[in-house]
Amino acid sequence: MAITEEQIRTIVEETKKQLGPQASDDVIKTVVLETIRRFGSDEGKYVSEHPSTFKYLNKTEGRIIVTAFGKNQPGVISGISQELTNCNCDILDVSQKIMQEFFTLIMLVDIKNAICPFGVIKENMAKISEKIGIRILAQHEDVFKAMHRV
Repeated sequence: MAITEEQIRTIVEETKKQLGPQASDDVIKTVVLETIRRFGSDEGKYVSEHPSTFKYLNKTEGRIIVTAFGKNQPGVISGISQELTNCNCDILDVSQKIMQEFFTLIMLVDIKNAICPFGVIKENMAKISEKIGIRILAQHEDVFKAMHRV
């Protein structure tokens, strides 16, 4: 699916509004590129980020939940943990299960000493996801808790 220059401008302007004036150019670029990438996913269906996630993309505080699933292969945990290490994140807890040829993982990660904002960490997880061919999601703990409260 081709995206016009006007659509890209609209995406950039909406991203700036959602992130606010404190957002760095790098975070804005990361969010815009992720949005554009999503236009081409799921057979052309755009998957939107929940609006409450935007306020966390420029943060380096709190904890995040990283989940991964897909076909098992060597290097999955290594790839994910290396990307987190590159941003100086602290992995607090890990749960993983291999069921026949399928791999699942949940990580609790502290980002208070991270050198990358949450938006960059999300983008790094998206890149490693494409590289190793499994689905990886990163959510800020506050959003995760709000989505899963009863």
